[in-house]
Amino acid sequence: MTEINVSTDLEQINTQLEQLVTQLNTLNTQREQLTQQIHNLNGIAMYLRGKQEGDSQEETSETSTNNVSHDEMSGLAEIINDTN
Repeated sequence: MTEINVSTDLEQINTQLEQLVTQLNTLNTQREQLTQQIHNLNGIAMYLRGKQEGDSQEETSETSTNNVSHDEMSGLAEIINDTN
């Protein structure tokens, strides 16, 4: 029968546990970042859909092509930068 070296086995198991916990933490962080990016992009898409619907209605009554205020553009730029 082979002899078991408990201290060596325990050391190897602890090392593997540390590696797996580190890997899990990394994946959780990546998941949170992806979730935030999806949330931000959904918000941008909803905003742009609203502007598109508003623009098509405004085109029939106005000839102006600049329907977005400076504040709206800077807010949109911040959202886009946050997703990157």
